[in-house]
Amino acid sequence: MTTLVLIRHGQTDWNLHHRYQGITDIPLNATGEEQAKNANALLRKYRFDAVYCSDLDRAKTTARLALKDIYPYEKIIFDRRLRERNFGAYEGGPYDKEFLPSEYRTAMEADPENFKFPEGESLNDVKNRLEPFYNEIIKRHPNDTILITAHGSLLSMMFFLIEGKPVCDKTRRHLPNAEPFEIMVKA
Repeated sequence: MTTLVLIRHGQTDWNLHHRYQGITDIPLNATGEEQAKNANALLRKYRFDAVYCSDLDRAKTTARLALKDIYPYEKIIFDRRLRERNFGAYEGGPYDKEFLPSEYRTAMEADPENFKFPEGESLNDVKNRLEPFYNEIIKRHPNDTILITAHGSLLSMMFFLIEGKPVCDKTRRHLPNAEPFEIMVKA
């Protein structure tokens, strides 16, 4: 069994204001930095064999602060496949459904797995990007303990892969900012 410890980046101002962040490189706010520092105490019980992280700043900063004196920052493997879903031209827009433009809401409801904002990614696109990464690390790290620092939608997709659920499953797990979640997976 491989132990995966998943951690979503700390809070950003766009989290606070319910805005789609996607691949826009939004930094952590002061609360997010505190959350990442507080995660350090929760991660001290682990001995990580490897750490993988999104290459976006909010995830990198979370990893750096959360792993201080636990795991060397220079050994972290940054991987673009761990980026948040690209919300394209709508990044920065509100994610509360009642504020979505009606044409997006209608298209999203009609085909949630394949809907994408202009210039963005669908849920299936994210799955197709993440699945090879997931398979590689599980194969590469049997019986290891791995930390993955990434983003909310991306980590929800990882749960879908682990649990064999469809990409638009309504039981989506929502990880709070900078709170580690441990899951065991078969290698």
